[in-house]
This record gives sequence, structure tokens and C-alpha cells, in this order.
Amino acid sequence: MPRNFPRRDDVAEAIRAVRMACAVTMSLQPLHSPDYYEKHPEEGIGMLSKSCSSPVTVGDFAAQAIVLNHLNSVFPGDKFIAEESSSQLRSEPGLMEEILEAASPHFTCEEELCEAIDRGQTYEPDGTLKVQDSDDATQRFWTLDPIDGTKGFIRGKLDGGQYCVALSLMENGVPVLGILGCPNLPASVDDERYAWDDNETVENNHVSRGCIFVATKGGGCYQIPLFPDGDRGENRIQSLVVTPKDCSTMKVSEARFCVGVESGFGDYLGQQARIAEIIHGPGALDENGAIIRARRMDSQAKHGVLARGGAEIYIRIPHPDYVEWIWDHAAGYVVITEAGGEMTDIDGNPMDFSVGAKLRKEVRGIAMTNGGKFHQALLQAFREQEAARLEAAEKS
Repeated sequence: MPRNFPRRDDVAEAIRAVRMACAVTMSLQPLHSPDYYEKHPEEGIGMLSKSCSSPVTVGDFAAQAIVLNHLNSVFPGDKFIAEESSSQLRSEPGLMEEILEAASPHFTCEEELCEAIDRGQTYEPDGTLKVQDSDDATQRFWTLDPIDGTKGFIRGKLDGGQYCVALSLMENGVPVLGILGCPNLPASVDDERYAWDDNETVENNHVSRGCIFVATKGGGCYQIPLFPDGDRGENRIQSLVVTPKDCSTMKVSEARFCVGVESGFGDYLGQQARIAEIIHGPGALDENGAIIRARRMDSQAKHGVLARGGAEIYIRIPHPDYVEWIWDHAAGYVVITEAGGEMTDIDGNPMDFSVGAKLRKEVRGIAMTNGGKFHQALLQAFREQEAARLEAAEKS
């Protein structure tokens, strides 16, 4: 990183923690999708269901324990907001053993492991912070999603399973550092092979696949190798800039969407397709109603792809009753904005990460682009389709 890069000490330790977590998750991610493991259960990885019915794996717990344990050792005064809780493991001794084995040699016993995991439980179920000290407003908080894109993680390498370790540092309620560790993302922006080829292995694709996005407030955004690789690795450090936002190299109508692999959660009412039709015009969708100009992947890896100019638009509109967790957006927010892009809520309001472990309940969705005319076009397209949708609902 540049010698004048802000928060160098914070960045160095954050990268170190994310690399350790990525190493563990890479060893745990399956090659195949869940359908394969239903037929071959002896080859699967341990998983259970959260109260919200989303899958959680050995990798989530192991990665969280490793990252929080490391950061706590070097920044003992900092606090953490992270997704997982060890309470889910107390009644699953077999799963606990798998996690302890995966996190070895970082932990020697279950109590150490659980203590590290629970360092991130500084909030109530509704997202309000448990810490009520007078210094709360100036406290440093790290937010962590140990495996962002868990569904992509369990989808498997050979089925395009993208995920990332998403870590951010917040001060005064503002994200000031963002790290996205993306083990399966192609290292080159021009490489669209998001699924592994049959002949790929961790050993033979470590140069062509895997990267970390690093950004600090006021310091810009960079892509670095997932793991150090001597001189060749140092030469692969890149400063990132989004696609020019003034339409000088691409028309808004040519903008590429980044969308999830599975429809539903991030597009509850199926609004993305209509938005794409407004932006792209006739022929925006294929015969199955899917957006043609789109890259499909899970996780905040999308934020990295937009940051390096590999796409221009990302939109997320979950169920109206869902309130967003900050670990799903804080790290990616720093990455995309420091690369010159823009992230707001779907109504165009600035992002506000200051209210606790969740965003404000008024946030109906997230809009992220390379900024400028593209962002305005996305917000306008959302308003147009929303008006048409509400009008149709009234008539029916």
C-alpha cells in the first residue's frame, strides 16, 4: 500500500485477520452444490439453520472466532459487532468439534473458541448496542460478516459459489475502513469465470483467482493479492476506479447489473427486471425474464466488482419488514465510495450507519452504482417502476 495510506496499522492487522479467515474458509468450502451432498452426505460440511432459516456453516463460526481473536489481541480497547453467537453451538457438540478443528491452531479448547465468537455480541436482537458508556459516540467498532454470501459458500466452487470475508472499522458511526476478502473472485476484471473450472485447485489458481479489496476513508481503494506472492504479488497491487460516471466510455443504457444468483431475498417483489427494462430499453430481458446485461454472484464481492469497473449497478430491495444489518454493507460502502462510486438507500438518502448494529428501519433498499448519471438513472428507474407497481396494485 502507499506509504501515506491512512490507518496503515489498522489496515495491516485487518488484512492479516482476513487472510487467516480466508485460508480457513477456503479449506472448508465444498466443491459442489447442496444437491450433490444430499446424495453424498458423507462428503458434506457441518451446517445448521439459524432462526431466520438461512444456512450457517463451520466456516462462519471459525472465521469469526479467528478474526475477532486477532483484532482483540492487537486492539484490546476496540469493540466488535459480528453476526454469529456461540449459543447456537452449545447443543451441537459434534459441530463444535468441527469448528474447533477448523480453527486450530488458533484455539485449544471450546471455551476459548466461544469467548472469541461472542466478542461480537455487543448488540440486542433489535440491533441496539448493549454498551452504554458515555464514550460510546467515539468508540471504535469493528463490524464483521465472517462469510458474507453463505449461500454462495455452500453452493460450492464448481457451481460459481462466490463469498467474502467482510470487515469494516467504524468511528463515530462512520465506516472508515473496509476490507473484502474474496477467495473465488477472478483476480482480473476481464475474467468472468466466476465458477471454478473442473481442473482448478487452490494450488494452481492462486495467481488467477482470489483478491482482497482494501479501502480507507480519504485513502482510496486498492485491490491486493489474496495471499502474499513475493515480487509478483507486490506487482499485482492495483488502485481501483469505477467506470467513468459521466457516460464518456459507456452509456447508461449499457450499464451492467450485479445481481444475486438466487432471486427473492434481495429482490423480494421482482423489481430488478422492471428497473433493467427502464434503463436498458427493449430487449433487456432474456426469454426467462432474467437481465441479460448482468453478472450474477453472491456477497459483497459485487461491491468489489463495481469498484474495479466490472459492473455499474447493484440494487437490493428485501422484504419490507426486513431491517438491514450493518455488516452486510459497511465494508462494501467504503470500498465502492473510495473507488469513486456511490451508495445510498433506494430513495436516494445518504447511508447512515450510526444507529447500532442495524440500519434505520425506514431504509427500504440499497442502491449502489459507479455514481453520477448512472446513480441518478437508477433512482429514477426505481421511482418509475414503483409508481407503476402501486398504480397496478390499486387497480387490482
